[in-house]
Amino acid sequence: MADLGPEVSFRRYAPGDIPACARLAREAWPADEDITSGHSEQTGMEGYMEYSLGASNYADIATTPDGMAGFLFGRIDGYPGRQVQRRSMLGELPSIIGSSLEHGPTAKSMLGFLWSLVLTDLKLMIKMPKSDAAIEMFIVHSRHRGIGIGTELMDRFLKAAADTGARLVTLYTDDRMSNWQFYERRGFRRVGTFYDNITSHYSGAHARGIIYALDLPEET
Repeated sequence: MADLGPEVSFRRYAPGDIPACARLAREAWPADEDITSGHSEQTGMEGYMEYSLGASNYADIATTPDGMAGFLFGRIDGYPGRQVQRRSMLGELPSIIGSSLEHGPTAKSMLGFLWSLVLTDLKLMIKMPKSDAAIEMFIVHSRHRGIGIGTELMDRFLKAAADTGARLVTLYTDDRMSNWQFYERRGFRRVGTFYDNITSHYSGAHARGIIYALDLPEET
C-alpha cells in the first residue's frame, strides 16, 4: 500500500454510501445545464450508482477526515461473495424513467436521452471483449487527485483480480469527462473506440467512448 498519510484510509462499501458516491460522480461529470440540474440530477446519479454497484462484487471506498475521496466498483469472476454477470446499461431505464417523470422532463429530452443510452449500450455489446474482471465505476474527487488515491484504488483492485486468477481486465470510459491518460500510463491498451452518444448527450459536447483492456501476468 502506498504511503498516503494517516488522513487517507480504505474500506469496503457500506450501506448508505450511494448519496456520497453520486455527489462525487456529479462533481466529476458535470451535466449540460439543458439536461438536468439540482435534486433531479442527484436522484438520477444515485440510480446510476446503484446500477453500477449491482453489476459489481468488488466495492472499495477511499476516505479522508472530510469524507469520501474516491471509490472503485468492479466485477471479478471468482471473487469471494456473490457472482455477477455483465449487465446492459438498459437496466437503468426503470430508475431513469421514474426519476425523469417525477421531475417532469419534456418528452423530447426524455426520448433523446433514452435513444443515446440505447445506441451506446449496443456499441458496447458489440465492441467490449469478454473478460474475467472489469472496472465498472472509478472516481476520485478533484481536490484529492494527484496524491496517489486513484493509484492505490486501482492497485488494490488489480491485486484482488490477480489473486483470483483473472487474466484480462476491461473498462469503458470516454475522452470528454474522464482522465483516460491515467489508464494508458498504467498499461491499459485501447481495444475499441466509438462515438459516445450518451456522454455527448449528457455533457452537451462531442465525446468518444474508449474501451481499454489490461493483461494481468500469470502467476509463476
